[in-house]
Amino acid sequence: MSTVQPHEEDPFSRNIQLNTVEEHRGYHRKNEDGEIQRPNIIDDCCRGLVLQGRIDRIVHGIERPTGNPATLVVFGFLFHGLDNKRRFKQAIIQITFQDKQKKPKADPEVIALWPRGDFTLGQPTDIDVENSISQDLGADVAPAGAVSAVVQAGLHTARRWEERANYRKQDRASLRGAIILNEEVRDHGRDNAVRLVINENITAESGIVADFRAVVLLRRPKRDENNVNPEDDWFTCSMDIKANAHFAYNAISGLRKVAGLSNGNDPVTFKPGQQYLRPPASNRDHETSLSAAIDENNLSEAKLDDLSRVMGKSVLVASV
Repeated sequence: MSTVQPHEEDPFSRNIQLNTVEEHRGYHRKNEDGEIQRPNIIDDCCRGLVLQGRIDRIVHGIERPTGNPATLVVFGFLFHGLDNKRRFKQAIIQITFQDKQKKPKADPEVIALWPRGDFTLGQPTDIDVENSISQDLGADVAPAGAVSAVVQAGLHTARRWEERANYRKQDRASLRGAIILNEEVRDHGRDNAVRLVINENITAESGIVADFRAVVLLRRPKRDENNVNPEDDWFTCSMDIKANAHFAYNAISGLRKVAGLSNGNDPVTFKPGQQYLRPPASNRDHETSLSAAIDENNLSEAKLDDLSRVMGKSVLVASV
């Protein structure tokens, strides 16, 4: 069983900054020289909006007894706004995994993800919709005494009829997850990435879920026993987050990128054998689920939905 102890430093709690001052730091997370498994992947604060991507847990092991090497990674995401006018409306997260040395056919393969599918966050909002279909009916009327074939002047009369249809639909906050092949890296082979899309309930102006976790299970290629390079099985992950929020955030973030003030965050390097568990930083129940026992020799049996979590009071329901 995995018995890794929490990292001494809390990489999460110190970065919550809710203010209205423009900050030009951008996506500033970089690796220190030789840094392995950096827990803070993305961190951005702008005009009262905070966006973070982090790693909460890493378990290296094997997929199943006598199976391939495998790695389970728990990611965490934070989207905080100062108020309902400074809220995130949508976020698209893409995480891509690659062999560190970019050897052919050596990338980790994504074999499981939670959440995978379409989920509703909280309670949907009922909306009453009325559609009307209208059409003008008209006719030219000749003045009295005029010859119909040659009309010198005329009047146009019109009347309108409408057909109304009433129905009810629902608006909802949603979370969707999928395992994909990132074709910007390669256009063939097995899936090497995941994509998560979070949308707010537009009607309720709810903002997207503020804090949640996602879990990814990777199958790694078997190591060549004749290769003595200690970094032969190291791999990386790159995270890209596109957020749609209050116009100030979108405008300033775009300006920073155009002006070269927003440096891209470094990929995170994973070293099989080095486990990680983020120290407690929130609700006790959430932390208990994060630190649940996992059989390193049978990672395929790990219950991903137990390790992941939507923080706060949101109810997560699978959508049909």
